[in-house]
Amino acid sequence: MDQFLAGLQSWWYSFLSLFDAIPEDTIAITVYVGGTIVALCCWYSVARRLPSPLGALTWIILFACLATPTVSEGENAGLAPALIGMIFGILTKEQNLIWSNLSAILFVAAVCFLVMFFWTRYRNQNAKTPSNPINTQKNSA
Repeated sequence: MDQFLAGLQSWWYSFLSLFDAIPEDTIAITVYVGGTIVALCCWYSVARRLPSPLGALTWIILFACLATPTVSEGENAGLAPALIGMIFGILTKEQNLIWSNLSAILFVAAVCFLVMFFWTRYRNQNAKTPSNPINTQKNSA
């Protein structure tokens, strides 16, 4: 059993040594983007079951909170969402940090709401127009 565990341990260390060749920033960005995508996909499965406008609104709010980059200073601050920067500002009682991160989140949410408004208007416009105008002309004549 000890030989098996020693073999497993050496295999595990050689597996983890593969990550030493990848820069830390690449790993951090991959985890941040991948985690955001996974969280948004999971929330989408929940939001589908909510009433029509509520599901889309909650998805946009979650997207704005997770995907907005922070405006904080620091070595790894660019990889954190603005929500973390805002929470850090609340904990350290820095008003500028709170308001700058909150305004970034609200800006992204406003842009998403605007896109959602135009998308809904576009879909409603397509639903009103007939799918085949040739058939409707024959029926009306």
